[in-house]
Amino acid sequence: MKIPNLLKDKRILLLIIVVTASILLIAFKGLQFGIDLSGGTIIVLKADKPMNDKEIEATIRIITERLNYNGLNDVIIYPRGNDEIVVEIPKSCDTDRIIKILKQQGVFVAKIDNITAYTGSDVQNVELPQKIPEGNNWAYGVPFELTLDGAKKFAEVAKGKAYHKVYLYMDGKLISAPVLSPDLADGKPHPKQVITVGSYPPTKEEIDEAMAIYSALKSGALPVKLNIEYMSTISPEFGKDFLKGTAIALLLAFIAVGTIISIRYKQPKIAIPILITCISEVIIILGFASLIGWKLDLPSIAGIIAAVGTGVDNQIVITDEALKKGAGKIRASIKRAFFIIFASASTSIAAMLPLFVLGVGMLKGFAITTIAGVLIGIFITRPAFARIIEEMFKKF
Repeated sequence: MKIPNLLKDKRILLLIIVVTASILLIAFKGLQFGIDLSGGTIIVLKADKPMNDKEIEATIRIITERLNYNGLNDVIIYPRGNDEIVVEIPKSCDTDRIIKILKQQGVFVAKIDNITAYTGSDVQNVELPQKIPEGNNWAYGVPFELTLDGAKKFAEVAKGKAYHKVYLYMDGKLISAPVLSPDLADGKPHPKQVITVGSYPPTKEEIDEAMAIYSALKSGALPVKLNIEYMSTISPEFGKDFLKGTAIALLLAFIAVGTIISIRYKQPKIAIPILITCISEVIIILGFASLIGWKLDLPSIAGIIAAVGTGVDNQIVITDEALKKGAGKIRASIKRAFFIIFASASTSIAAMLPLFVLGVGMLKGFAITTIAGVLIGIFITRPAFARIIEEMFKKF
């Protein structure tokens, strides 16, 4: 086998370039891991009633918005059935703060003398918590505006009730009770309102409370009430042990594959390109995961192993076909092998597509890595392997 000939081939060059790029991506951008490998908390939220598709979509959107408003962007949220929402919280996030946000349905009501003055549906243009003038002092709160209809309704209820309290409730809990000033009780619409949570400067608890109020008003109320049904904390040590065990298992698998292939073909050197191709596939899949920022979890690792296993099968098909035909017909036999490989890849991708399109959470991770592995194999590693086998068998 002439190495210089191989290095001039575009299929081999493509493999080298992609493997090199993948190594650089892994080295400089790194890999991200799901909570089952890096540690964290899984929370299952139970709705008080079954949800339809629109309610599920709205619930996930609202929860996501609330977490984003609070700077909590790494949380993964997905539905399970029609009455559960699963939330995966990395160990780097403030779990207690997230739980407080998740428990909040966000039903906002303002009352004067037990009469509803306005509700959350009347609220617009919510501003971030800030320093608010309050007489001769400063308070800390969340400014917002009322819609025209909301301001008119408030004006009617507040008319002539100067110095009465405006009771503000969030999910039935009193969060503020400011005194109605005379200028707001004149019967005219006053859109600008504020919810104060304490004096300025605020404590950390008041800052968190104000942000929770802000995010609830900004995103709107959830269509259903959610309760925590199940919560589990995963230790990062589990992930470390699993990754170590997986690496050892892969190493032993490669040794076993190499040994069996050497015995099967009575030529140990045939095992070398097969093992190099398998290792290249693992590196490229990990590089792809790093490129798109996909978080690797247990099913993703399983998908990588499945893709590598399929790769070994395909390489054996190529090798067998090349050996059957003899030196004069190697290219024709490899072409026949690729017909089988493409048919196999098509069925694998077809089987994974429903999980990729409709799947969530763990199912989607398995589908993505499996599909990526199959595509990387048929377009990059299999052609390179076939070229190596073609060059190797020229002497036979």
